[in-house]
Amino acid sequence: IFFRTSSATMFGKKKEGGGLFDLKKPRHAGSGFVSGLKNMGGGIAGGIGLVAAAPVIGAKQQGAGGFVKGLGIGLIGGTVAIVGGVGTGVVQMGRGVINTPEAIKAEHEGKVWDPFNNDWVMYKLEEEAADVLNLSEQEFIKKYNEAQEEKQKKEGKSDPLLDAMKGAQEEIKKESGETPAEGPTDPKAYGVKETELYDVLGVKPDATANQIKKAYYKKAQVLHPDKNPDDPDANAKFQKVGEAYQILSDENLRANYDNYGRDGVDDAPKMDSSALYAMIFGSEKFFKYVGELQLATMMQKGEDEDIPEPLMAFKQTKREVQCAVDLAEKVQLFVEGKEDEFKEQVTEEAKDLANSPFGATLLHAIGYVYEEQTQVRLSLKDGGKMFKKYQVSGHKLAKQYEVMEVAMKAAKVAQEEKKTQKKEKEKEERKQRELRERQQREQEQLQKDQKKQREQHEAREREKGAQREREEAERREKEQSGKEKREKRD
Repeated sequence: IFFRTSSATMFGKKKEGGGLFDLKKPRHAGSGFVSGLKNMGGGIAGGIGLVAAAPVIGAKQQGAGGFVKGLGIGLIGGTVAIVGGVGTGVVQMGRGVINTPEAIKAEHEGKVWDPFNNDWVMYKLEEEAADVLNLSEQEFIKKYNEAQEEKQKKEGKSDPLLDAMKGAQEEIKKESGETPAEGPTDPKAYGVKETELYDVLGVKPDATANQIKKAYYKKAQVLHPDKNPDDPDANAKFQKVGEAYQILSDENLRANYDNYGRDGVDDAPKMDSSALYAMIFGSEKFFKYVGELQLATMMQKGEDEDIPEPLMAFKQTKREVQCAVDLAEKVQLFVEGKEDEFKEQVTEEAKDLANSPFGATLLHAIGYVYEEQTQVRLSLKDGGKMFKKYQVSGHKLAKQYEVMEVAMKAAKVAQEEKKTQKKEKEKEERKQRELRERQQREQEQLQKDQKKQREQHEAREREKGAQREREEAERREKEQSGKEKREKRD
């Protein structure tokens, strides 16, 4: 239904309603009540705003006379707005009450609400699966762009999303033509110690953070052990990819790796690659139940590369429809009356799923959704389907709060871990600096000692030379004295 709504809007059809007040057909008493309150609130707020603003504007333009005139216009306009808001609000509430029997009947007949046409329709999964699952992203973007360009010609209005969709189309074409880097990279060419981790992801050492994210997404999807059961080295390859991403996605670890190679990052804490993959993409075994998580979708793009809203909606719709198709196949045994066989099959599968990373948590979440949606569909308790939805919404908000709380705690732990790593890095750098200074002092002292030893050696050599000269002089003096004695005797 969401896809058909998007398609209808995409092809230039106008949705019912619009204007200051909501006049769309309410689905039932609940939606009529909400619509009525919105109209009343909007009318009252608009009326008060008009009464307050009109005199001020009049005074600025025409002075005291303008103030009085503006006050009169504000009172009249404000009264009309308030009466209109309250009146349409009451009408919407009444329409909702009147439409409630139709809503109950439609729900029991298995119909769903079409938000575009504001009517109940008989939904068929097979038809939507044929429409959605057989349409590629490129085809969807092409259809969207063609429809919006045609709409621009007719209405003369530009669509701000059109340029974004064209950019997405070019990006997909570019990525489909990309070829991974082959062979090891020369570290000297990029001024780094080594490039092994870059080669594992298939990127160059000057790759941006976004390019590293995309590379990990592609590699992890291809090398997951569950997709390569016949490859005995699949798990080792998968672990390498996860390790490479964890190091290169962290600015400090990447700098250490570039400067010191493996020695600079061996002591860094790392998550198991299977757990990392499950956290980002969801466990591969859960794929048919939850599809591709939105975080994984965002991993396909960089932080500064936004996915256009229509394309994101299309991706999400494909995910939901595929999950519905897979679930319909899963319950087929039960539908056929083979309850024992069905229970045995899903029990064994649940045991297997529970052993995967985050498996128990995901199982509890899926189990809750299935239970509550069953009650919604069958209207067995708590006032029927309409009111059960509000209970489920409340639970959803509570769970979202819990997730936010856990995320904040995780972020705090990560921040503290980062601070600890920074302190350890500073401590190590200080230690290395002190070591270099000590080595420098020792080297200087050694040079001084060597110089002193040379000077002492030279002094000793000079002393020896002088001693030899004295001994030579004494020898010559003795020879001369002996010669004179011999001459005198002769």
